[in-house]
Amino acid sequence: MLKSSVQHKILNSLPDDRPITAIQINALKDFFPISRTYDQDSDADLRESSIFKSSSARYLCLSKTEGLPNFVVQEILVLTDKANPPKGFSLLNRTADSEQKAWKKKQICYRLVNKKQIRIAITDIIICSRLRKAPAGFSFAGELNGVTICYKMGNVQDSQSNSDGQFPPERPPKTVSTPPSNPMYPSLGESDHDYEILRPGYPSVSPSGPTRPAPKPPAPPVPHQNSTHTLGTFHNGLEGVPFIVNPKCLTSSSADKFQFPRIKAKTMQQILKDYDYPFTVERQT
Repeated sequence: MLKSSVQHKILNSLPDDRPITAIQINALKDFFPISRTYDQDSDADLRESSIFKSSSARYLCLSKTEGLPNFVVQEILVLTDKANPPKGFSLLNRTADSEQKAWKKKQICYRLVNKKQIRIAITDIIICSRLRKAPAGFSFAGELNGVTICYKMGNVQDSQSNSDGQFPPERPPKTVSTPPSNPMYPSLGESDHDYEILRPGYPSVSPSGPTRPAPKPPAPPVPHQNSTHTLGTFHNGLEGVPFIVNPKCLTSSSADKFQFPRIKAKTMQQILKDYDYPFTVERQT
């Protein structure tokens, strides 16, 4: 139980690269809302602004466990209210909590595909309040009420081992081997323990005494005549290496001549692009 709890915490801290299986507006449960924008960390409410009356919030909600079994979202588009969705797309124009029409001038449509028939699908959707094009690693879906909706694609095959919420096996099964015949190394049987903890009072030696005498300790090494170390006679391979400060750092005059490397500043998008890592191998081990 403790090991499963630790695995839950580790997997929750890793980026979730599973494909999205369902999309709703103002979902009630088993969905997580996109409540903050990706670029400005502001409110990601998608409702239409009106000076005559106030409407309820409109939050796009995602799920990676709900929806049709074995189906994932492969594409998402933002269309005008008059446009017909492409063939194979489903409309997302009403809220899940109140069944109200989400927007008057815009509508979102998406396409569900069986994950066994495709290699890539949408793994993440973001909302940008200032950017008018997709950031690095994302694709542009469209604009809706002054914000930009973008999505990220990922490999479906790499994430299928975790798509059902199950954990990968902790370790491969142990191979069956013949127990050794040496009485000094008794077999532990078919137990799954990697080691045994001796209980208090467990005899450390056989009642009949040890089966063989203890080995003699090795003789201490002979000290070298020209050795300069003071921590005994053990040689660790670092004798004769001078431990001194670099002369460039001794005086202020020499420090002025030393050219320190210049660190180029990077934006958040550049950092995410250069150091993005999906953690696929860690999830499957």
